[in-house]
Amino acid sequence: MTKFADFHIHLSLKHLINKGEEGRKDIWDSIRYNPSKHKPKRASSDKYDQSDLSLLVDENVKMAVIALHPVEVIVRKSWVNRLIGKFIFGFELDRLKKWAQDSVKSFSILNRELEVVFSLPDKDDYRKNFPSHLAKGNRRAIFPTNADELNDEETTKLFLSVEGAHALSNLPFEAQGEELEKEVLKNLHHLQYERNIPIFSLTLCHFANNYLFKQSWALPLPKVVDFLKIPGKDLLESQEEPINKHGLKVIDQCLDPSKGKRILIDTKHLHIDARYVYYQLLLDKGPNPLDTSENPSEYYAPIIASHSGVSGMRNKEEALQVGRAKREGHKNKYQRFNPWEINICDEELPIIMKSKGMIGISLDQRILGTENNDYVKAVCNHLKDKYGKVTWRKMGKAKRTEMIHAALFLDNLLYIVHKMGSEKAWDCICIGSDFDGVIDPIDCCPTVSYFSSFEKLLVDDFDKLRYKAEEEIYIPNGKSLQTLFRGVFYDNLERFIKDNFCCLPSSVPLESIS
Repeated sequence: MTKFADFHIHLSLKHLINKGEEGRKDIWDSIRYNPSKHKPKRASSDKYDQSDLSLLVDENVKMAVIALHPVEVIVRKSWVNRLIGKFIFGFELDRLKKWAQDSVKSFSILNRELEVVFSLPDKDDYRKNFPSHLAKGNRRAIFPTNADELNDEETTKLFLSVEGAHALSNLPFEAQGEELEKEVLKNLHHLQYERNIPIFSLTLCHFANNYLFKQSWALPLPKVVDFLKIPGKDLLESQEEPINKHGLKVIDQCLDPSKGKRILIDTKHLHIDARYVYYQLLLDKGPNPLDTSENPSEYYAPIIASHSGVSGMRNKEEALQVGRAKREGHKNKYQRFNPWEINICDEELPIIMKSKGMIGISLDQRILGTENNDYVKAVCNHLKDKYGKVTWRKMGKAKRTEMIHAALFLDNLLYIVHKMGSEKAWDCICIGSDFDGVIDPIDCCPTVSYFSSFEKLLVDDFDKLRYKAEEEIYIPNGKSLQTLFRGVFYDNLERFIKDNFCCLPSSVPLESIS
């Protein structure tokens, strides 16, 4: 059976916020997607699952990086905010309200999410052991704790990522400066060295200002929200300094290789100003002390962007002209992709490759460019020409939309290869779906169940789906499309994690935890 891997999924967020509801009894419980009943749309946590642990095992997803994300305070701040959270994200109102009333802070919520992930009963103390093996019926999954488990080809392997440095603080959200720095470093140390939690990566920020790192505009709110008075709305504004001195201390602790627990920095959600500061920091500190190859990277650590797309902008200066505008894609001057600066510009792509990093391509329609009307229209006309007008018309609207979305994904992928300018680019790309992370999934792959058919479509219809055939894509001699897409859907991420997973902690069996 074909294996798959995913660089970024939210496996447990819906099980935490909607805990106890139908399909949310434990981490294995699920609400399966039914194409005759459900429409592929922005994740509704109470409607269906784009990913769940049972689904990962059943669909042979052998490696998955699980994002832990305590919902930011703006989602829980008032009844208006919580109502938006319910109707847009599918979050359970009563739990959001209780967290707000009890003044539950982000780090506490993070630990509650860990309890859900590890299938443990609720406890207020942060237990120092965790079960590395999860099981229900015939299904098995593991958090690798040694080399043998890391190399286990038969069992689904899970790796943890923390999405947003706000998750590491129990201080009021507005806390900053040295007080915030000490809190974040203390709790990060607690996870790394006291609880021995195997954290693979940290996304430095999310959609709200955390007073450490400058974030990109990313919150998918409907236009009507622009006219509403929403408490805490100012938290969506980013700080001026790309990375302040307190944020640099967090990066230093994460990347410290001396104790065998290095945490990689995920650049997704970082403002492009902050990304460039981070790239230079890695270059100044380089080379990579853990790269034992004959040609070690000159960058101190591999650069990762776990669930991204490309902007089509040539450099930072062009990207900054677009700014955070939510609907800039509608403007005629942007002929391709999603031009938000949250996406990766051309100049960044070779840097990521030289660092021996990895880009996970998001399966979110918006990230890939569906809001760029001219782009979608041009791709549609291209496909109509390639398939023939009669065949295209007979497909029907739903099938045509699936093909357009597949072409947008492929265009993002091939553009990355083209701008990296090397055969090595094919080793730097994987799937980073962002499933169940409040995304609007592409119609041709709305859940992990569709990985197999999606990969087959990209290979079988490659020449038709390819939008810009004149752009060089550096296919290595002797390698087939099947081999290259196997890399994208599994092999590349498997190799990258095995090369870069530095945290193999001790653990104890589930039954020994009281």
